[in-house]
Amino acid sequence: MYYIDFKTSFNKLELSEETFKIIEEFGINLKDIAIGEFSGKDSAAAIIEAFKEVDVILPVVAFTGTDYGDKNIFYKNWELINKRVKNLYNDDKILLPLHYMFEPKLWNALNGRFVSLIIKKFGFYTPCIGCHAYLRILRIPLSKQLGRIIIGGERVYHNGDFKIDQIEMVLKVYEKICKDFNVELKLPIKYVKENKKIKEIIGVDWEQGKRQFSCVFSGNYRDKEGKVIFEEEKVRKFLDEFIYPVSVEIIKRCYKGDFRYIEIVKEFI
Repeated sequence: MYYIDFKTSFNKLELSEETFKIIEEFGINLKDIAIGEFSGKDSAAAIIEAFKEVDVILPVVAFTGTDYGDKNIFYKNWELINKRVKNLYNDDKILLPLHYMFEPKLWNALNGRFVSLIIKKFGFYTPCIGCHAYLRILRIPLSKQLGRIIIGGERVYHNGDFKIDQIEMVLKVYEKICKDFNVELKLPIKYVKENKKIKEIIGVDWEQGKRQFSCVFSGNYRDKEGKVIFEEEKVRKFLDEFIYPVSVEIIKRCYKGDFRYIEIVKEFI
């Protein structure tokens, strides 16, 4: 299990020895490598679809501190995806070995430390939106040393339902954060509505919520009946005045060697 250090990734490319050997063996240009966000079913489908446009993908698992499960499932999923990629594209595409990232103090600063103040200022809070911003912040510096492409598995539609961190206006903010650092966030399955289409892409029956980590905050923005609690104006204000500016500022300051996440976030509360 090879971990990429977030702080180091701003000025040094850290990959496993096995990965560097593959890059050398196949003569892969670092600028041809896209990063694939690696988590569950939708991210697996997104990586498979992305291979229609890119030739080499580095899958990166990002932990948040709120997730739990059997880490071995990531290796099993990697094998499943790699087999599917070879069946679809022969040997023309390369799925590089798995890598991992985790920066708990950053997650805490964005989503944990100031919950009471965020609710007071915006009248709204869910950790999910800031969590997905965290997932982009983690990978942006690494992506800039590679092909400047991050592949995500978000979908606007989920069999007639939706997730608050994957609605159109939220996804636009994630894309904007990446774009500000000349990184493209590709969402190949963004408008896939039905789970059966995801199954077709993956090529196996993958039950919703299975073969992936779970989150202790699962369903936190839903009422007792499972309906999403959603006030557009409050969410937009939260995005425009907090998530977007604080994410960009954190990355800018980290490039200057300032990793005082709590102090940076304080400036936006």
